[in-house]
This record gives sequence, C-alpha cells and structure tokens, in this order.
Amino acid sequence: MQDRRESSGSLPADEANARVDQIADAALRLFARYGYKRSSMDDIAREAGLAKATLYLHFKGKDDVFRAMLDLLGRRVEARCREVVAAKGPFPERLAALLQAHHGQAYASFGTGEHLAELKAVMNTIATRELQAFEQIFTRFARELLQQAEKQGEVTLSRLSASAEDWSAGLLFAAAGAKLGTPPSAEDYARRLEGIASVFAAALAR
Repeated sequence: MQDRRESSGSLPADEANARVDQIADAALRLFARYGYKRSSMDDIAREAGLAKATLYLHFKGKDDVFRAMLDLLGRRVEARCREVVAAKGPFPERLAALLQAHHGQAYASFGTGEHLAELKAVMNTIATRELQAFEQIFTRFARELLQQAEKQGEVTLSRLSASAEDWSAGLLFAAAGAKLGTPPSAEDYARRLEGIASVFAAALAR
C-alpha cells in the first residue's frame, strides 16, 4: 500500500532518493531483459513492486526513468573505479581492473548485450548529458591512475605522441570497439578488456 506521505509528496529527501533508486534499479533490469521500447511504465512499476501512480510521483515518463537509471549505474561504476584506483598493484593489472570496473560492469549490467545497440541509441537521443558524465568517470580515473603510475616510476608519459587525454579517449574507443559484431559474453568482454589494457600499458612502459 502506498505511503500517504509519498502520495502527498512529503517524503524526506533520503527516502525519496531511495525510492528513485529503487525504480531506476528495476528499470535497469527490465531494459537489460527486454530493451527500452518493450518496457512500459506498467512493467517498471511491477518490477519495482510499486503502484504505477507512485512512479509518476517521481518521474514524468519513461525517458526520465531511463536517465535516472543511467545516473544510478554511473554512481555504482564510479564507486568501483574509486576502489580500483585506491588499490595497490602493477599498472597493467590496475588498468585492466579499471576498464573492467567501468566498461565491464556497465556491459554486464545490460545482460547479454542483445539490446545494447538500442539502449546506446536511446542514450544518444535522450540522455547525452548523462552519457557524457558516465564516460567522464572513466577519463577522470584513468588520468589519476596514469599520474600515480608515473609518480611510482612505472610509466613514462613522455613516450606518448599524444596527450594523456587522447590516450584515455583511445581506451574508450577501444573498449567500445571490443563489443562490435556478435555481442560477446561478459567473460569474453572482460578478456578483451584485459588485452586492451596490456597493449595500452605497454605503450607507456619504461
């Protein structure tokens, strides 16, 4: 039964945010399973265990739910990336872990990748700001990881023919390219990311 405080819009901010995340999490599961077009607000409400009216207290429509879903995924990915950068270990291994924390975790969140092309098209259409913020998470942590490795004498940035930003952008493109063709399994994609990390790390080795 719907909480009267929620129906009147008087939920405390932390409870309201938790409800938004609950709905976004349910939407992520549905979009991974059925894609964007085949998932309705009724479906999202059912998956979240809420009344449809409750959804409309927090969202105007499915586009807003999609953006909230991408924001939730971004926060989860950011938390994992932060753990990777804070951990110890050789630069190539940490770079592979960062690629997995960002790209691998996002890929696995969308299931087998069957609906990935559709979802990426939706991102480019209605969630460009959220998509850019999601990509910037990786760029920011890759730069930090690179600076740590240089300080520790593991890499030589002067070997780059381009800037560190271009190097990070290259990693983004490579990670995206590793999903082309028949969608790989999450395990196969993780192995591809490990290979990418190995190549990009070798380019900077002392």
